[in-house]
Amino acid sequence: MKLPGSLAVGALIGLAIGAAATTFVLSARQNDGAPGASMAAGAGRGGYAPAVSIVVAEVASVGKTLDVIGEGRSLKSVALTSEATGIVADINVAPGKKVSKGDVLLRLDDEEQRIALERAKAQYPIAKQNAERYEDLLNTEAASELEAEAAFNNYKAIEADLRAAEFAVQQRAIRAPFDGVIGLTEIEAGDYVRAGDIVTTLDDTSSIVIEFAIPQEAARAVEIGQKVTAKLAAGADIPHDGVVTAIDSRVDPENRTLKIEATFENDDTALLPGAIFAVSTTSSGKPAVSVPGLAIQWDRSGPFVWRRGPEGAAESASVEILQRTDDTVLVSGAVKPGDLIVWEGADRVREGMPLPGLTTQHSQPSSAGAANASGPGAAGGSE
Repeated sequence: MKLPGSLAVGALIGLAIGAAATTFVLSARQNDGAPGASMAAGAGRGGYAPAVSIVVAEVASVGKTLDVIGEGRSLKSVALTSEATGIVADINVAPGKKVSKGDVLLRLDDEEQRIALERAKAQYPIAKQNAERYEDLLNTEAASELEAEAAFNNYKAIEADLRAAEFAVQQRAIRAPFDGVIGLTEIEAGDYVRAGDIVTTLDDTSSIVIEFAIPQEAARAVEIGQKVTAKLAAGADIPHDGVVTAIDSRVDPENRTLKIEATFENDDTALLPGAIFAVSTTSSGKPAVSVPGLAIQWDRSGPFVWRRGPEGAAESASVEILQRTDDTVLVSGAVKPGDLIVWEGADRVREGMPLPGLTTQHSQPSSAGAANASGPGAAGGSE
């Protein structure tokens, strides 16, 4: 039976397309094994370099992490009180204003005290000169010892009056005892202030001390100079770095906790006294290597990572998981700091496959950044 002409032409076209496709596939397979094949080619079989990301393994340490709540206070803080009673003549207090040590913040009316001071200043040189004159007369026996002693006692009394008058004038002024920031006040010029009344507060906020307590069992996990991070307990605040500066000498018998103080530089005044902070600190521990959590793979022998070998080929390195965080794992074993580790696309890698060089610098925690919960030997599935 003869085929229609259109069907014959269609059959010939189909045969030609099939032959072309076969030739293309065979050519592609030959090129797959050639050096310099594409680094982003598919599934990583037959010599393909898989699409992966490489990260440098970093130095870390396995320590105990403590997450607690602390309260901030100023490095120095004082409530400024009046030492005298009187009418406020001048006030230089503005909430939030920075002042320097010695600045006059408030002055009471001191006219009466200054009059007494001027009187004492006028009497003092005369009394001193009179005492010296009688001492000379006593040496020449022109005056009796009783007269010389009376002149000297009068001189010393007037000297004491001068010092008392100067002190009375000083009491009428409140000065800043150190550099700091002024707090709120309700006192204004013309107000009547009594001795002992609180005028305002002064805080040295150049540094903030955060006080927190840890369980007695963790006492050995904190030492002077240890790094501490803190951020506001509520809200997305940027963590601030500080160091442990004081450790209490005894455990609180009521709640069995140990009080710790950490100091934070506060040049930008981002930390406020009285605020509640989420505090975290990690003790030093045995050396470890930090790798991303996605880098961990599993086989029958346990966890391992893919490492870029000296020749640029993938090789497996057995590891032991020591601690784990949300995105980082601390390990020991056949991996050392500086090794190039596959962290994205590790499931597509096979032994001996070519790997690219360093493609990205994955964000790793600091060398003190141990995990905060899992503990040694934490188990897990394929990352």
